[in-house]
Amino acid sequence: MAQQFRADVAVAGSGAGASAVAGELAAAGMDVLVVEAGPKWFDRLGTHVRNVYSSEADLSRVGDIIYGEMLGYPSGSSEPVGNLAELKVAHGAGGMFALWMGNCPYPDAGELPDWMGPADWKPYFDRALGLMHVDQNGGGSGRMFEALLDKTKRAVGPRPAGREVRPMPFAARRVDGTLKITASDDLFFRGGDQPPNLRIITDCIVQEVIAGAHRATGLRGVRRTAPGDQIEILADTIVVAGGTVGSPKILAASKLDAGPALGRYIHEHVCIGSRVTLNADIRELIRDDEPVYSIWVPFSDGRPWQNQLCRFTLSSDGTRLAPGIREVDTSDIFTFVAMDVTPDNRFIFDAERLDPFGLPDAAAAFGFTRGDRERIGAAMTEHFLIASEVGDMQAGWTPSIYPAGGSTHFMGSCRMGETDDGESVVDRYGKLWRYDNIFVADNSVLGTSNAGNPTFTTVAQSLRTADRILGRNRPAAD
Repeated sequence: MAQQFRADVAVAGSGAGASAVAGELAAAGMDVLVVEAGPKWFDRLGTHVRNVYSSEADLSRVGDIIYGEMLGYPSGSSEPVGNLAELKVAHGAGGMFALWMGNCPYPDAGELPDWMGPADWKPYFDRALGLMHVDQNGGGSGRMFEALLDKTKRAVGPRPAGREVRPMPFAARRVDGTLKITASDDLFFRGGDQPPNLRIITDCIVQEVIAGAHRATGLRGVRRTAPGDQIEILADTIVVAGGTVGSPKILAASKLDAGPALGRYIHEHVCIGSRVTLNADIRELIRDDEPVYSIWVPFSDGRPWQNQLCRFTLSSDGTRLAPGIREVDTSDIFTFVAMDVTPDNRFIFDAERLDPFGLPDAAAAFGFTRGDRERIGAAMTEHFLIASEVGDMQAGWTPSIYPAGGSTHFMGSCRMGETDDGESVVDRYGKLWRYDNIFVADNSVLGTSNAGNPTFTTVAQSLRTADRILGRNRPAAD
């Protein structure tokens, strides 16, 4: 006999999209129950790992925690999904939102669907900017930061108006003098305590959306720590927010009529990464308490990639540091290159073979087009120009293209579309085309080629989903 719950809305997942939807609906007075497959990592449920280990001296320790404890293959598997060697996820309260870098690049028009342009997105982007506490100055300050910013501008040359080199917008604020990176706790609880109409169950795997011909009645799951203990949540509205791998698996397991696009159109941004020892004239400007910084070279027309200079959370083994060089003497450089979005890049679900979560196992077909390879080559040139302008090319510079999935920004498996034409799974509100009350709210709905961290866009889109559930015509005022 399954333990039974009742709610107005049941949400599967607890990451950026889930917390944006659940927090908005709870704030409007709805009874919301959230189910997360992983454990509660930290005392404030959904908080960011950097809010627990907040000192800059903890940066390598955080890297050890993220890569050693928080990231893993989907569904707790011991093997990657097909040829996606580095496609990893975080099963725990807050999901990937508990370990993201806080970067909020504002999308260019070329990174948004051509059928739903910037004017349609702006009210939701504006709302997300406030809810996520986005700092437009990127946290950087001081002489070192200004020198690095100037040299980056010199390396890449002029950019279109509105897409100039600038500090990366950063989702964080100072609380009692300490930097607090925005995460699920902020969107769930809106700065206060957990409200009584927002319940969150951890260590519980959602295995099925219970549905009839055109309408769902609930979710069915199992306790992860006690596989024989089943739960059933009866709800008027269902939101699936299990991520780009988890959400289509749940929909496939539920045998819903999701159409031929389910699992197709998967994409990321190809990631070129390197760590460079900063030139001596920049290093001499570094303070002992040099703050977090992030410099942004945005995606723009004719340059469909994004560059970023920052200090990244690496493991503490020090293998990417030149001899005698401190972490603070270096800068990581990342270039995210937009991919072609094609139905041939896809997950293939096997209903007869179940993964450790009891969901259909997944293989993957994933590769580059000729256009992808040409963009990667052009972007690599600009990456080199930046590195050679700001850094010592002889002291441990090691550029590389990350294996598939290495961006941690996988998208597209429940693609959003304008019409139910077989090329999308959900409409502009994230609603499954052929169902009245089933929604998807995570990176999986983002089906347009782009080159920026998708979290900001996912939160904005999830607020649109919440408005649709609430029957609003436009976003609520702050």
